Amino acid sequence: MTKQKNNYMYRPQQVYHHGLPLKKRIINRIERFNKILSLRVLGKLLRIKPRTTPVLLKDVNSILIIRYDALGDMIVTTPLWRILKRLKPSIKIGVAGSSKNLGLLREDSDIDVLYDYSAQSFSDFFRITKNSRQGNWDIVLMCKFNQKTRGALISRLSSPKGITATIGSANTEGHQALFSRLISLPKPEIEMPMTEQLQFLLRSVIELPITEVERPSIMVSAKTEEVTLNAINKILEKNEVRNYVVLNTDAPSVRKWGTENNIQLAEYISAQHNDLMVMITSLPENQSELESAIITKNLQRVHYFPTKDILELTILIRYSLLVITPDTGTAHIVSAEAKPIVGLYPEAGEWLPFDIPSYIIIPKPSELINTIPVELVAQGVTSMLSQELLSGKNTVQIVRC
Repeated sequence: MTKQKNNYMYRPQQVYHHGLPLKKRIINRIERFNKILSLRVLGKLLRIKPRTTPVLLKDVNSILIIRYDALGDMIVTTPLWRILKRLKPSIKIGVAGSSKNLGLLREDSDIDVLYDYSAQSFSDFFRITKNSRQGNWDIVLMCKFNQKTRGALISRLSSPKGITATIGSANTEGHQALFSRLISLPKPEIEMPMTEQLQFLLRSVIELPITEVERPSIMVSAKTEEVTLNAINKILEKNEVRNYVVLNTDAPSVRKWGTENNIQLAEYISAQHNDLMVMITSLPENQSELESAIITKNLQRVHYFPTKDILELTILIRYSLLVITPDTGTAHIVSAEAKPIVGLYPEAGEWLPFDIPSYIIIPKPSELINTIPVELVAQGVTSMLSQELLSGKNTVQIVRC
């Protein structure tokens, strides 16, 4: 007797209450054996150089770090090249990003070469990696941990003779044959912030001095900082206040909190804290809607602050008192700038803010972030604006609806 299990999968899988039938067990074993065998053959074709120990830093002259996914993913990767450049200034650092995150790095002087790995299909990578292959990279770190086979092929295309490495569980599906080193985490990933996972990968591949986990950081030029700060100060002077909080309203659609909720929160902060400005940010396409809502509500000390790129947003956050956001990418900027945060998250895990005072609000199970009540977020803002939590203590409070 079987029934369909109702879970989030492309095809529902059957549940066998008395264990898998013999025929199914045999098929599964054959499929697993074929996969492992295929991956081992592929590893031979890719000419993978297996390693069991870290490489000495003195023997590493160049490293390519691949991170072609989201903005927040790139932010938590920044400590890798900071650590290497500090310990060996002569090392050549290459970073392969995408249209989603390369803007973050355009003023980063620790990076020697940037590559755009934006691709619509895997076949695009054959063309895209043509330039990076010319770098003859000693080491390639694949910092995108899912899609191991795809990641291994991209790593080898990027450097046909280099040492390749990523994070993964060895001996489960045979992917260890596709990388010089497949690094297992010392504890479950949900217990390790992503920035900690990445630095563990680096130290597992290159022998480095043991130090504390390093905070992510974003390099912004003095000119960009000056222009943005001048714009901020004009708004503060006009409203006769010295400090402000940032209310970021944008996130992927399933993580949005909603315009109405954000405006109600801005109204609350303005009414309760007459010594603060509320700087609202969003994607450019939502600017008109938010500005209209501010005018309609006649909100005092609430201002929409347009940022033309991620570096201007970084400066806005850098000089703020507190940031409220449902977006993990913005939360990683907040972590890099060591600012307190009220974060709206679907669940706790490895993507939580790193090493900053945090008030994390999680909706009821199976519900979206837009169901989080304004009153609960307002409570978080009041808590985070207290002297105790703004005194540098990196307390983390997780509140479930």
